Amino acid sequence: MSGNGQRRWGSHRLKGSWAERIVRGAGLGGGELVLDLGAGTGALTRPLARHAGRVIAVELHSGRVSGLTAAFGSSDAVTVVQADLLEMPLPRRPYRVVANPPYAIGAAVVRRITGGTRSALTRADLVLPRWMARRYAASPPCGFTAEVGAHVPAAAFVPPPRSDSAVLVLRRVRKRR
Repeated sequence: MSGNGQRRWGSHRLKGSWAERIVRGAGLGGGELVLDLGAGTGALTRPLARHAGRVIAVELHSGRVSGLTAAFGSSDAVTVVQADLLEMPLPRRPYRVVANPPYAIGAAVVRRITGGTRSALTRADLVLPRWMARRYAASPPCGFTAEVGAHVPAAAFVPPPRSDSAVLVLRRVRKRR
């Protein structure tokens, strides 16, 4: 995809050092199932494979899926899935999301993973435009808390977005018994 196509969809690849910081900041435990939604070329998938128990890297673009499969095809920790992340079935067991989804569908991703009473999502760390992360922090999705996590400058991406980004941290609210 050309730089113009990336901008149209809001696809901005994280540089490796920033992807590592975001994964470390997510505080993953070794046995967790983690979805990398919009995995792209695998910037987050690589450090996730080292820190999570099991990673599902979801990507729609066939060329990037081929690259991910070549990089992780022999890994027991990573499964590459070619799918539209807004339509694929989500896990029924507890899972986390650590992702840098295309900005054009950021709000749709938040609705998708937090929607419904049967969502098994426990926590999500999503790289989104900073204004969007602030909006969710002020008004979290039902059943979740939301906070603005790490600041991610435009220079952390290729191509750089027009403005800075942030990690939106969503956590499931535990129901009282």
